[in-house]
Amino acid sequence: MNESTLRAKLAKIMIWGVMIAAAIMLVGFVAYLAGHAGLPTGDRRFTGEPADLTHPVAILRAALAGNDASFMQVGVLLLLLNPLVRVALAAVGYAASRDRLYAGIAAFVFAVLVVSYFV
Repeated sequence: MNESTLRAKLAKIMIWGVMIAAAIMLVGFVAYLAGHAGLPTGDRRFTGEPADLTHPVAILRAALAGNDASFMQVGVLLLLLNPLVRVALAAVGYAASRDRLYAGIAAFVFAVLVVSYFV
């Protein structure tokens, strides 16, 4: 695979990743607004996020159970994972084309992203 083909594929991955994440967030937003229409705002005291919206596994479980706020969080998680997937595929693509320098740089960036996400 040449570099221009790799760039085009990575650009499509980034565009589709953002579009899918935005669509999921929009579905969650509309469902949240529909379920909470007419409720008074509670902006006088900060309560933080519920426990089911603070851990990725809990967010996915709550979204599968139909929690509308969790759908928005799943969209945010997908948006955060988009660069991680793109860099991983760039490393694989450069390695497949035997470009060791860019494959090494992409692998290093991938390692930094993984550490920063999970530490």
